[in-house]
Amino acid sequence: MPSFNREQRLWVAWGLLCVGASVLLAAYGRHGMATAELQTRWGIAVEYFRFMGLGLVTMVVVRTLSGGMNDRMWAERMLVLGTLLFAGTVGAEGVAPDSKLLGQLGWVAPLGGILMALSWFTFVVEFLRNKRPFPT
Repeated sequence: MPSFNREQRLWVAWGLLCVGASVLLAAYGRHGMATAELQTRWGIAVEYFRFMGLGLVTMVVVRTLSGGMNDRMWAERMLVLGTLLFAGTVGAEGVAPDSKLLGQLGWVAPLGGILMALSWFTFVVEFLRNKRPFPT
């Protein structure tokens, strides 16, 4: 049975923390946001945070089970960075919609989204290039 190395355990833990934190963050958005528009912005950030956390766990499990994908974990690193940039910026816009600083950082959320997409594309390429069969 394959086991997780230190970095893989870190990413699984991070992914699970994202999922757990998303429950609390969603409750905050539902009860702490004044308007439906702010709740929607916050909800988008929480949704991406939750699902990319689950995606991170999925990546690590697939990587570990595949046996031949353990060299580098760039896809996971890009996913975490992209999620933090995207969900962090969108969530901050929900908390402070009139912030001048966030207005100047309008490029951060799209960059995060691009990194999230690239992480998944990178992972697919790694998966398809893996020549080792899954252990039985």
